[in-house]
Amino acid sequence: MKTTVIIPAGGIGKRFGADRPKQFIEFVGAPIIVQTIKLFDSIDEVESIVIPVHNEWYTFTKELVEKYSLSKVKDIIIGGTERQHSVHNALHTKSVESADLILVHDAVRPFCSPKLVRTIIETAEETGAAIPATDARETVKEVSKKGMVVKTLDRSKLALIQTPQGYWNDIIRNAYDNASKAGFIGSDSASLVEFLGYKVTVIEGEDSNIKITTPFDYKVGQLIFENSKS
Repeated sequence: MKTTVIIPAGGIGKRFGADRPKQFIEFVGAPIIVQTIKLFDSIDEVESIVIPVHNEWYTFTKELVEKYSLSKVKDIIIGGTERQHSVHNALHTKSVESADLILVHDAVRPFCSPKLVRTIIETAEETGAAIPATDARETVKEVSKKGMVVKTLDRSKLALIQTPQGYWNDIIRNAYDNASKAGFIGSDSASLVEFLGYKVTVIEGEDSNIKITTPFDYKVGQLIFENSKS
């Protein structure tokens, strides 16, 4: 099946506190987003990559793709006000429309292994929708807006969701189109697929597949990188 990856990169990264969006911060020799794209550039099963970005960073992203010879990036487009809108915009590019399988992956999640990517592709091919997750290892509580505990949740039924997430083209397209019509905003692509009533298969994720959103994550990422080279 022809596989295309959407890597939304339109966030401004306020939590990181840097002078630029976190996906463009230098990390072990190249911006984080470049390290993420390189992962998919090296996987034979992936034919193309589409990157939605904020309009202020469109030219910079295009220059990065050229500088690092990221050959599978076929489209760089202007994203929307929310991540969901950015992915929706990407779904209407030629690269995505012609694909059989669509992956959606965080721009600041550069440590996903090729093995996990291939497992997501294989599982999504079989089931229509697949996402990776790790167990919730700490106690999780529902808390009110006033900071009071509402209840303690059963963590054995909870999972921490990662990317890449994989979907048949028609499933993810229908999910985003219908969510848009209904005015529904989800926290990830899977939530839109669930909203439409499709079943989503969960596979085992990777502890090292972290999302770099804070300076602490950045330091942890450096340790992960160093360990992978040892």
